[in-house]
Amino acid sequence: MATTAAALVLRGKRRTALRLDGQVVVLRRSVEELHIPVEAMAGIRAEGRAVEIELLGGAEPVVYRVEGVSEAGAAAFGQAVGRLLPMPDGDAEPVDGLSLVDVRPLPGSNRGWFSGRRPVAAVGALFYAGLVAAVGVAGGGEQVAALLGGSVALYAGCFMIYAGVRANVRDWRLKRRGITVVAQFSHYTNKWRVYTYTTATGQSYTYRTTGSGTHPIEVAYDPARPGDARVGVSVLDTLVMVLILAIPGFVAVMGVFLVGHAVAALWGGW
Repeated sequence: MATTAAALVLRGKRRTALRLDGQVVVLRRSVEELHIPVEAMAGIRAEGRAVEIELLGGAEPVVYRVEGVSEAGAAAFGQAVGRLLPMPDGDAEPVDGLSLVDVRPLPGSNRGWFSGRRPVAAVGALFYAGLVAAVGVAGGGEQVAALLGGSVALYAGCFMIYAGVRANVRDWRLKRRGITVVAQFSHYTNKWRVYTYTTATGQSYTYRTTGSGTHPIEVAYDPARPGDARVGVSVLDTLVMVLILAIPGFVAVMGVFLVGHAVAALWGGW
């Protein structure tokens, strides 16, 4: 009978992560996920704050390495995966581990500088640099300082408004059509407490949170996105969030004023 283990998660540098999901190790990188079955592995090594997975066969050894994880987490992950590796069979035909790896591109990921939104960002950066130069010529250093300060305030205010509105919309959707279930504590990672919960359709997912303790908690999930859950939010929490949004709103208004004042220097000032 195959050995099973609880789902473990390691998060490393450059947005990499390792997750043990049953008999498969999922290596998540910036643009893709690699699903590596234990049958494809020659071994796994935990070296301090790094984990290496070596595949079977092939003309040259294929090794996946994730760095920057916790040392204790790396050791636990290596031991958990090591218990799942099949015993070597000298009579079996050689296996090319790389052929068993399932590579899945992540939705919306960028695969190069000139793909996705990066060309737009490059054009915007060039336009902004030209605007700063023009304001400097027309209005001097004070207007440039106003433009830079106003731009930072405008960006920060709009970003905080976007994040707050998105969180409130998410809460509203969960209250309207969310399903609340009890999540059971599973394990600790280097940063999180990990819980598991089962949806009404019998699917299991994980929920991460900070703090300490192993008591069960209630989480709400959207049936359209069952893997995206959160602890229930009260009406008071929503009202507090709305009030807090007034602060970035004021910051954004000040940013608009400063940017407008600086740009007006191009037409003779106010």
